[in-house]
Amino acid sequence: MTMRIIASLALGCLMAASPYLGLPGLTVGLGTLTALLALSAVGLNLIFGVLGMLAFGQAAFMSLPGYMGGVLEKLGLPLPAGLLIGLVLTLALARAVAEIFVRLPGMYLAVGTLGFGFVVEGLARAFPAWTGGASGLVFSIGREIGPHAWYLLSLAALGLGLAAYAAIVRGARARRFAAIRHDELSAAVMGVDVVRWKARAFTMGSAFAAIGGTLLACYVGVLVPENAGVNRSLEQVGTIMLGGLGSLLGPVVGTLAVQWLFVVSGYAAAYELLIYGVAFLATVLYAPRGIVGLFKAPQTTHGPAQPAATPSPVAPASVPPAPAPEGSEVYLRVQAVSKFFGGVRAIDGVSFEVRAGEIFTMVGPNGAGKSTLFNLISGIETPTAGSILIMGRDFAQAPIHERAPLMGRSFQVARLVPELTVLENVMVRLDQIFPALSEAQIAARALAQLQAFDLQHLAYRQVRELSAGQHKLIDLARAAAGDPPLLLLDEPAVGLGEEELEHLARLLARLRAQGSAIVIVEHNINFVRRIADRGVVLDSGRPIASGDIADILADKAVQDAYFGALT
Repeated sequence: MTMRIIASLALGCLMAASPYLGLPGLTVGLGTLTALLALSAVGLNLIFGVLGMLAFGQAAFMSLPGYMGGVLEKLGLPLPAGLLIGLVLTLALARAVAEIFVRLPGMYLAVGTLGFGFVVEGLARAFPAWTGGASGLVFSIGREIGPHAWYLLSLAALGLGLAAYAAIVRGARARRFAAIRHDELSAAVMGVDVVRWKARAFTMGSAFAAIGGTLLACYVGVLVPENAGVNRSLEQVGTIMLGGLGSLLGPVVGTLAVQWLFVVSGYAAAYELLIYGVAFLATVLYAPRGIVGLFKAPQTTHGPAQPAATPSPVAPASVPPAPAPEGSEVYLRVQAVSKFFGGVRAIDGVSFEVRAGEIFTMVGPNGAGKSTLFNLISGIETPTAGSILIMGRDFAQAPIHERAPLMGRSFQVARLVPELTVLENVMVRLDQIFPALSEAQIAARALAQLQAFDLQHLAYRQVRELSAGQHKLIDLARAAAGDPPLLLLDEPAVGLGEEELEHLARLLARLRAQGSAIVIVEHNINFVRRIADRGVVLDSGRPIASGDIADILADKAVQDAYFGALT
């Protein structure tokens, strides 16, 4: 880490000194322009490179403060005050736009921000009396500052911007952003308020653009509609991809490369687009991690990699079903829950309760409604009717992330963040449950959780290096982190070998002994028969049997309905 910091500082100093080294095309003016454009690109790097939100309206937020300041100056306000107010109004608008756009999936977000860019450019052209129209809005402020002073000012602004970016994308925020980028649903189940954090990131990224754009307008002395347009936004997307998405210096390197190519191609303007096109295509084909990625060492684990330990076998007799006492507390109560999709009754009037210290299973073949009911309990779907009480509180209409402190959930296919270590994947959930704890305290709790599940030897390995069976056990450990009273496990035995199944059975017995209420959807009936206490059998969304696991599996109606499914 220290060597990376030293290398980054050395590269930054070299780039800052480049206008004074006599290199072709690298002048103080180009350096100032590059620094201010790079400051805006840092914001897009946060939005797109870190969060994965492809936005095409970044240039609009660069130009809005300048236009607002110019309009306010025409109304009699001093330009510095107008620009400051313009910055504040732009950030308020960015947050309002974010609340709408970040809820849109994938390409719709890109198209929405694209439309926003067209609107801003169109407004700048439509009201020339206020904006200067195609001729541009002229600024008088900043002309008295010499070129070298502007260069130092731009470097200072860029340096502060990079420091702010580095502070934003570290620790819990970095893990949270990685979880959102990889899988928004999994992040929400762990307790991340996805919409709120995406809106925050969009607003912070727009702040970089607004500050950089305001300084750029004052430096150049004129603001034209093209500066707010889609072409400039597309150029910025290409710029950060060229430099390196998500890397600290990627926006700076990419902006410098593009601006230098612009100067070089100025001597042969007919080839300008060709040069840009070749540069971007070469990046996509031969350097997908950008220019900075070419000089990065392959990612390694944060600690010594240790060989995977084989779980100790546990005899079936060591995990006998132990029904919870009648007086134990009810952790989950499902009351007359129904879910209709149009005319389809996916779940129709299901009721049951799960008490502390018992394992409850939902049984039925594909299409019986198990997954839908599971999603209703975890908040992924909202019931049409009925109530879902967790620890006495009705969560039927509550957002997913609000259930995280009381409920942990695993998935049929483990939805871990592949670029994070096993330890960091567990830390993501703990970050949401214990936000007041320090980084060291969160890490200590996460490591203790892995030790409790006999996974400590994997703590510092990246998830992408591990097997599917290990993923399942890590997913269980993450779901149980923070000791939630309710655990929902979606087919935890799928993909596990015999030794891993024994290890899983031992873990579930331990969780039950600690007082957790566990709800399992599982097709491995032999495994269910061993570990579950009670359950419910679903048929086309309706319960046809419920009670002790041995009784419902021996029920003649169940055997008649599911002959072959329960063998």
